[in-house]
Amino acid sequence: MKNVLFPRFSDERLWLRVSIGVLLMFLPVVNVFAFGYLYRFLQTPRHATDGGVLLPDWDSWGGMFWDGLRFVAFIVAYAVCSFGLAFIAQWLMLVGSFGVLHVSWTVPLPLALVLLFPLLFVGLMRYQQSENVRHLLSAHRSTLHYARFLWWPMIWPALAFVGLQYVCGVLYGIAWFVGFGVAIASFNELLRHYGDRIDEKSGL
Repeated sequence: MKNVLFPRFSDERLWLRVSIGVLLMFLPVVNVFAFGYLYRFLQTPRHATDGGVLLPDWDSWGGMFWDGLRFVAFIVAYAVCSFGLAFIAQWLMLVGSFGVLHVSWTVPLPLALVLLFPLLFVGLMRYQQSENVRHLLSAHRSTLHYARFLWWPMIWPALAFVGLQYVCGVLYGIAWFVGFGVAIASFNELLRHYGDRIDEKSGL
């Protein structure tokens, strides 16, 4: 993450663009545009960014709205999977301990959110290549292959994202926009460094 937190950003309007996203994230329904902006940020070039990282412009608002809906759909799927994994973990602890470890499902939930975090961005990246859900479903092996290589380094931005949710509290706009922004920047940086190596080993 040392290459992500600002040294690689060459955008003079970084703080202005981030501030707009944070403000929009606080507004229900309108925050879809902020998610659309993050969706576009994930589409920034990943292999030719030696000159630094530039954030997208706040333009083409109609398209940004639909991009935001796509991103929200992925987040909902990610949340459902995380809740499901937390419930399964709760049941296994309860059954495995013969009823002794009776814990709330909220205990394993943060762990589930962190463990499934890389799949969110790998799946979204694969979807962006064609924006066809059928292609995403047929490329599940490729998705898991990318996730296998990126899982461990993506744990750190995942922990940062979950930590921001607890620290910011009611300032959720900051936690969501900045948290996802740092995670996407980290993901793009990982692909910039390891993308070719991953492709060579996968034969994709």
